[in-house]
Amino acid sequence: MTLFSKEIHFWSVGAVLVSALMLLLGGCTEVNDELGVGVIPPGQQFEMKFATLEEGIESYLTLSDSIATSSLDYAYFGKMTDPNYGARMKASALVQFEYSLRTDTVAHKDRASKVDSLALLLGMKTLGGDTLKEQSFDIYRLHKILKRDSTYYNGLDVSEFVDSRPMFSCTFSGKPRGANAFDTLSLKVVDAELAEKFMADLWNDTTLYAKDSLFIAQMGGLCITPSGTSPEDAAIYGLNLQWGTEEGPNSYLLAYGHEYPANDDPSLVEDEVMRAFAITNNRSYANTAAATALDYDYSATSWGGYINVDVQSDEELQNPVSEGFVQSMMGVTTTLELGEKFMADLRGLVPEGCDIFINKAELKLYLSDDDYTLFDSAPQRLGAYVDYPSLTSVADYNYYYEENYDMELVYDGYLNRTQACYTMNIAMHLQQLLMDTENTLSHRITLGMPAYEMISDAMVGLKMAGGTKPVKIDITYTVIGK
Repeated sequence: MTLFSKEIHFWSVGAVLVSALMLLLGGCTEVNDELGVGVIPPGQQFEMKFATLEEGIESYLTLSDSIATSSLDYAYFGKMTDPNYGARMKASALVQFEYSLRTDTVAHKDRASKVDSLALLLGMKTLGGDTLKEQSFDIYRLHKILKRDSTYYNGLDVSEFVDSRPMFSCTFSGKPRGANAFDTLSLKVVDAELAEKFMADLWNDTTLYAKDSLFIAQMGGLCITPSGTSPEDAAIYGLNLQWGTEEGPNSYLLAYGHEYPANDDPSLVEDEVMRAFAITNNRSYANTAAATALDYDYSATSWGGYINVDVQSDEELQNPVSEGFVQSMMGVTTTLELGEKFMADLRGLVPEGCDIFINKAELKLYLSDDDYTLFDSAPQRLGAYVDYPSLTSVADYNYYYEENYDMELVYDGYLNRTQACYTMNIAMHLQQLLMDTENTLSHRITLGMPAYEMISDAMVGLKMAGGTKPVKIDITYTVIGK
């Protein structure tokens, strides 16, 4: 521990009050020296000090598979590779749809319709990666229903929800035109039997349209996932699940067919028919559900073997590291463990017979590489959590109040590009640890993405213990004499 202090103010409160009154009453011939006696406890004193604590802070790489993805505004699909660190990621979108509109509402005598083709008309956005790489996607039918009142996580196993083979495939490359514009993915048949069954169910079960719960139970939904031939270093896209205020849903499954005479002569096509099915997760308008499944591959990195996967609070962390990482899309995080040495040094700041109040506790995290070209790919802010999967933050990072009451937190947490450093004020958290005499609070802090900005293509490396600029906490505190 590097520990130093400097006396800023040291005074008797009673003496200050008396001195001030003497100045105000300087023209008086008599002064009441007893004024204020009994109001301020005798000997009450304050002293402000500084300390830097850096010993006893262990760092670990952590990864959770229990972060909810079923409440997002987008469902993600695609593959991408981080260009700086080599971490690979695969996203699969699981969505449901319900009847929206149809063009064959008029009953025609002696005519019948047949479905010819399907397409996905999607409002999309680019999450990140190389959009010039053409990707191929497999489209599966969900045989296990997503339940609207259930929560699904990033570690969801897609194989539990889909058939053994895809029905369709499609390709896509380039940047979408925007979340409020549409891009069409034409579906090509992969498995004729599965595709024909799905298209027949979609086209003919018109009696289910009036009751969307029956329709969802019958149709299941779709899974859009990168195929095995899709390049690893491509891009991940977001499928818009929101409901526009004017135009309605932003994403659709479209079915196209034709009407024929009753004798079913294919040469006598009379009219084109289209039916649209809304893909949405908006609880105000639909009864559908959606989720994103994420797969991570860190085998191409030098640190992938050090990651602690889905560690519970009562489990011991393994493989301490001197370089930490924080990745968006619910990827790898860095967990700091404030060990016995750190806690002993923290408690050692309290003089015998006194209390302390922590005014500021700046957790300083320096980028592992201060190359300014990496600043744009790094998260512009970091969050600090006592439980990352549930996004339970340290007391200082009260993101809910910040988001809903337009508050600016003293917590900070933003990237200082001049110093190539993140600074987070965790004073309240350390004060809670000091007051935790029963040792019931966790001594772990997980550094991750900000609570409302978890989805991006950001990633950053951080210097930890043992480096030239190791993780440290600069503390400003006030000693309160009793």
